Amino acid sequence: MPLVRLKGLNQVRVKRADGGITVYWYAWKGGPRLPGEPGSPEFMAAYNLAVADRKAPRNDNLAGLVTLYKSKPEFTGLSASTKKEWSRWLDRISLHDIGELSLRMLDDSRVRADLMDWRDEYADRPRAADYGVQVLSRVLGFAVERGILSANRAAGIPHLYEGDRADLIWEAAALTAFCDKAPAPISQALRLACLTGLRRGDLVTLRWSQVGDLAIQLATAKSGLRRTATIPLLADARALLKEIGRKDPDETVLLNAHGRAWGANSLSHRIAKFAADVKIERSLHDARGTFATRLRLAGLTEEEIAEVMGWERERVRRILARYVDQDRIVKALVRKVASNEAKSTLARS
Repeated sequence: MPLVRLKGLNQVRVKRADGGITVYWYAWKGGPRLPGEPGSPEFMAAYNLAVADRKAPRNDNLAGLVTLYKSKPEFTGLSASTKKEWSRWLDRISLHDIGELSLRMLDDSRVRADLMDWRDEYADRPRAADYGVQVLSRVLGFAVERGILSANRAAGIPHLYEGDRADLIWEAAALTAFCDKAPAPISQALRLACLTGLRRGDLVTLRWSQVGDLAIQLATAKSGLRRTATIPLLADARALLKEIGRKDPDETVLLNAHGRAWGANSLSHRIAKFAADVKIERSLHDARGTFATRLRLAGLTEEEIAEVMGWERERVRRILARYVDQDRIVKALVRKVASNEAKSTLARS
């Protein structure tokens, strides 16, 4: 009977004690052994069954977890842009060798080395590697919350990208240098971002109907429009909005040079271009931290700022310690020294 060429078919020749050769056929290397001779009905039936079983979706490994996660509200409730970006990484996880990791292996602390090896494959793009780990950790965290796994072995995997933008803000000198260079539609957009802390997607879609006398109220894009954010309006923010000029309630607050609403990517790229022109290593993303410092100067507590920003309190504390609280301490010490020196001078006179 002629040999049937089947994808992955693996032949193993075993020498018998009498010197003869026995040939065994397997569906693939490491796969199930097939009965009969290649091409025979029983051989073909066993081969087709093995291949179909191999391709069938599994729910006992990481790829199966990804499929389950994508069907649940934890994923379906995300914004369209987040789902699109996360889906790329979810597919990479499923199709990679780590997608075959069983639930038992995922619960073993030693699997962390395999997960870090996967991260390291993107080491030439450290920010991308960190983003991939974030998505992976979210899937494993979902499995823990659902009682499928006992621990998230991706939690706390160190970042490869060292430039932690969470600690950066637009300081006054940098913002002034930028606004002196950039056209009004771009500088107004950055200033509004610094004075409201709005995420990029919410910033470019903000409408005048969402701007009140004391606060901005809007359903946030990041929450899939399920969470309403209330952003207190600082005096400088009210002045800027007056400068921009209130228009039709349904019109977006920020318009580009052509009188149309900004696209999120377009605005980010334009701000990055003018920041580079004045040699400032800042981005639109850094405006959120800037707003946190403004809220502190306005008298809000760490807890209140965390509530407004939707951040962990530790992140707020880190930024304030670097840009606000330490500066306040230094200025208080300078005033105390000056006061002591004045008292000493009076005492000697």
